[in-house]
Amino acid sequence: MPKTIFTGDNQIVVEAIRAERLRAGMTQAQLAARLHKDQSWVSLMEGSQRRLDVVEFIKVAEALDVEPTVLLGEIVGRLG
Repeated sequence: MPKTIFTGDNQIVVEAIRAERLRAGMTQAQLAARLHKDQSWVSLMEGSQRRLDVVEFIKVAEALDVEPTVLLGEIVGRLG
C-alpha cells in the first residue's frame, strides 16, 4: 500500500490549503512566519513532500484565519 503522502487524497488536502493561502493573499514565506517555520516547510507541504499531522493541520488553518473544521469539511467534501 502506498504511503498517503503520494495519493490523490493527499493532493486534495494540499490543494485546499494552498487555495486558502492564496485566497488570504499570503505568500509561502508569510504563512511560514505565522507558523514560526521556514518557508521551505510550507514549500515541502504544498509540494506533497511533507504530510501534516492533525495538530499541524489545525495550526495551518488558524494561521490562514480559517476555522479548522470548516477547512476539513471542504476537504472531506472533495474526497467524497
